[in-house]
Amino acid sequence: MDKLKKARKRMLTVAVVFTVMLVAGIPLIPVGFVFAGKTEGAVHALWLVAAIIGIAFTAVGFYGCPLAWSSYGGYSPILRVIYAVENESLYTVTEIATYLHRSEKDIQGTIRKAIDKLYLEGYFFDGKVLTLNENKKLKRRTAPDKCPNCGAPLPLPVGGETTIKCPYCDTSIQL
Repeated sequence: MDKLKKARKRMLTVAVVFTVMLVAGIPLIPVGFVFAGKTEGAVHALWLVAAIIGIAFTAVGFYGCPLAWSSYGGYSPILRVIYAVENESLYTVTEIATYLHRSEKDIQGTIRKAIDKLYLEGYFFDGKVLTLNENKKLKRRTAPDKCPNCGAPLPLPVGGETTIKCPYCDTSIQL
């Protein structure tokens, strides 16, 4: 869920920046052109640049603002589904759909999106049920990743092994 919250926070920042650009760009245009017409030389050029920046800010804000805010809003359904899975321990599409008052088809799409974007990790999804990926626990090593003798990557321990043998230098590492 941390990845999702970071992505959502990043999109909020982008949306706010686009909104500020739109709001700041609109008055920069007339002010820049009015003062550019009343001045000469370097000051004239600066006011023209301000007007051009206003045009650019307005254009970027005008098109970027709705896209950024819509994208930011798209994180909420994913966040709610992940909350239902991780905090409420709901693992079937039917349970999650009932809990969130949404259609099962919508929940399926949201779960797939969350898994594809790596916001929901450690689960298998068959279209109806989320199942905890027991192999993920094997990834969490209590043993070293590399051989202390040659530096080669070590294999994962299998079952209840108490030693790992380096496939390159045959050093036995006690777990």
